[in-house]
Amino acid sequence: MRGVLYFRNGHTPAVRAALARCFGQYCTEIETYQRLIDEATGQTSSGAVPLCWFYQDGKQPVAFEKATGFDRVAQTVFADDVFSVAVTSSDHKLATGFFEFSVFCIDAWQSKAGGHGLDTLVFTVPRRFLELRPGKFQALFSDFANAVPTVHGHAGYAVNVPPLDREPNEATEYVLAQRYGQGLDVGDPLRTDVRDMAERIKTVDWLGAIGAELLRKLGGAQRLQLPPDWFGRRPFGNGGLIIQAGAEPQTSVSAGPGKSPAPPPAYIVLNDALPPIVATTADALQNGTLSSTAPLLGTSEASEGWLRRFDVTPEDLLRARAALLDTPKLSDSRPA
Repeated sequence: MRGVLYFRNGHTPAVRAALARCFGQYCTEIETYQRLIDEATGQTSSGAVPLCWFYQDGKQPVAFEKATGFDRVAQTVFADDVFSVAVTSSDHKLATGFFEFSVFCIDAWQSKAGGHGLDTLVFTVPRRFLELRPGKFQALFSDFANAVPTVHGHAGYAVNVPPLDREPNEATEYVLAQRYGQGLDVGDPLRTDVRDMAERIKTVDWLGAIGAELLRKLGGAQRLQLPPDWFGRRPFGNGGLIIQAGAEPQTSVSAGPGKSPAPPPAYIVLNDALPPIVATTADALQNGTLSSTAPLLGTSEASEGWLRRFDVTPEDLLRARAALLDTPKLSDSRPA
């Protein structure tokens, strides 16, 4: 499960401090999760945060316990420098793990000049986190969206790839997305093509954060005709809205034997409600390697086809609305 938020002013002390608080909250939650996992498997809990490697732009990776620390780096990186940090639970510095917390913030000059993209916060947890810590993933997404000046964001299924070795692993990411379905996010959230999407969201997802400016393009929250039994709403920031599409995240639904998986009905219905702000164009969402022959979202045609994957005919939209009625309601999954 991956949450991504795009925001502004990551060069300022106030936002840097907010990001440090977000990281602290993330560590607390995953430490609790790890303790529950240890208890469930009969292991003695170490009480340590399940993070292993610390990456900072321009420096070699270091073991998490030997690193300067996220808080300290957030304070000491100058506003005129890019602030780029990632922390993962991978066993090896060139590998990946279930847990990741990454931040990329452009420098003050780029921010003030404009046209250099948004800042980004990424956090990930295993799927089982939703079962052992019900409601906490949604709470983290909401709390982080409120902590920073969020423009937009989304959260749902995704594939973690090594921070230092993304391109060679993008083919695997693509194959998994083809196998599991349209609800699996594809592409680096920190990619310039995506960070440049300041006036549109990259995709609908299980959770979506729509800032006040984008919400006004839709005519306000009251214009969104979404059945409340399946779509949750939560305000954030100064007039923004978080939408939850369905009781549980989905990658796809079965379309029958021998057929490719179909998009989740809730995602199709939500996508139909947000056309003025959903991105339809992109140069490329993946790069791959020069020697790679695997299919990728490495062209504008392929990338734009992926961005439009929830666009359906009026007849298929009616089918999706009908299929939605057979899915669990939000009230069926709310924590006691």
